[in-house]
Amino acid sequence: MLGHNDSQNRTRNGWTVLVGLVVLSLLVTGCGGTKAKTYTIGIVNYNPALDLYITGFKAGMGELGYVEGKNLTYIYSGALKNDEQVIAAEVKRLMDQKVDLFFTLGTPTTVAAKKAVAGTKIPVVFAPIGNPVADGVVASIRQPGGNVTGVQVVNAAPKALTWLVKIIPGTKKVHVPYNPIDQTSVSTAKLLPETASQLGIELALVEVNSSQEEMNLIRSLPKDAAVFFVPSPSLDGSRAAVRKLAMELGIPIGGYNQAQDDIVYSYTIDKSAQGKQAARLADQIFKGTNPGDLPVETGEFFLIINLKTAQTIGLNIPDEILRQADTVIR
Repeated sequence: MLGHNDSQNRTRNGWTVLVGLVVLSLLVTGCGGTKAKTYTIGIVNYNPALDLYITGFKAGMGELGYVEGKNLTYIYSGALKNDEQVIAAEVKRLMDQKVDLFFTLGTPTTVAAKKAVAGTKIPVVFAPIGNPVADGVVASIRQPGGNVTGVQVVNAAPKALTWLVKIIPGTKKVHVPYNPIDQTSVSTAKLLPETASQLGIELALVEVNSSQEEMNLIRSLPKDAAVFFVPSPSLDGSRAAVRKLAMELGIPIGGYNQAQDDIVYSYTIDKSAQGKQAARLADQIFKGTNPGDLPVETGEFFLIINLKTAQTIGLNIPDEILRQADTVIR
């Protein structure tokens, strides 16, 4: 009798194990429940200077567990010509490839992507836009609405100009070269006169149409002049020679969102860090959050002082000012 019961128990246990294995097999293979989700991100950019945002974005996605070539694919054709039709064509090409999300750099690309995804569930994450509400990208900063959210960059040019007076004391006149074809430069320069008046300095907004014209301006300046650079897509790529010339002539340059080589200081954003901010937003969207419910984030600014350049041109920067800098290049 005892042997019969043992036999029945072994039989029941055997069936239990078998049923468990069948159920597990169905869960793993038949139902496909454990198959990892893969994503495709289309990147649209119109300015090579913004590629560092892409570097930061990819690094941020990697830190969040997305592996390119495994569960994530990027489609990026490089920086485009800043032309409405060219950008629209690239957005359509990416739509045709069934991207799961757009990462857009700047206002023109974001506006084009927003228009293209209208009526779909494809999200758009942008960086960096100065005024996404005024540009019609989002309804509000706290509640963007629709399919779009991202990282804004508040225009801090007036604050950057204020640092010039502190770092280069005794400044009476500041020359601001800008190319009138660059909307970014024009809109930034417009914010400076009021601040200059409050600081008690004279401001000279000087139109330049090329790097050569900017070089000629530097050569024409008196020794006690100071220069303030604003972002300029058409000039930024060729400003290394201009910065070098100014340093040779002993003319101090400060800047807003500028490369830190050969200029006294820059009040700037960290493009890579803001790319990571955008990546965190993309991750939340992939995990189910509606992009229209994700508040637009604001990028931070950092003061970088190049003490080597200051010393080369004979400018003494007090320790009190150096202590306020986020980074000092020695």
